[in-house]
Amino acid sequence: MKILVPYYSQYLDVSDELWQPRACGVACLKMLLESRGGQTPSLDEMIVQGCAIGAHGEWGWKHDGLVALAKQYGVKLSRNEWRKSETMSPDELNEEGIEFLISQIRAGNAVIVSAIKKFQEADKFHMMVLTGFEEKNGSVAGFYYHDSDTTRRGEGENLFVPLDIFRSKWRKMAIF
Repeated sequence: MKILVPYYSQYLDVSDELWQPRACGVACLKMLLESRGGQTPSLDEMIVQGCAIGAHGEWGWKHDGLVALAKQYGVKLSRNEWRKSETMSPDELNEEGIEFLISQIRAGNAVIVSAIKKFQEADKFHMMVLTGFEEKNGSVAGFYYHDSDTTRRGEGENLFVPLDIFRSKWRKMAIF
């Protein structure tokens, strides 16, 4: 199952070279908003507007800030974390989060997730848009996603990550 989500590159669609390596969060937001029928300005303008409201900080784009920026474009989003609980184990939280992501996609909603870059680079955090999932034998086998971190058109669209890799590499944070 895949959702039709427009694709933007943080390199090809952002003109300021200083911002290109820092634009994943806002590029994901643009994809998510437009997939829901929202109207957005250019990524360059979204960066300016996001910075004006404090949506970008020392460690990158803040999830609360991206939710606030979406509100400026007339789209109500939420965020959640499945990282700490007094009643659930980390594995139970992880599974609850993954089940939530699947339910959002089944409902036709793409979701922004935070993970390590390319699901490989442990010291680099990154945001991506989940655009679907693949099922095998009645179970979800992995997720399709858009990764804005590319310099060639088409290379970052509907990539696939197996569920076991996703389970271990996502940061248990989402915007939906």
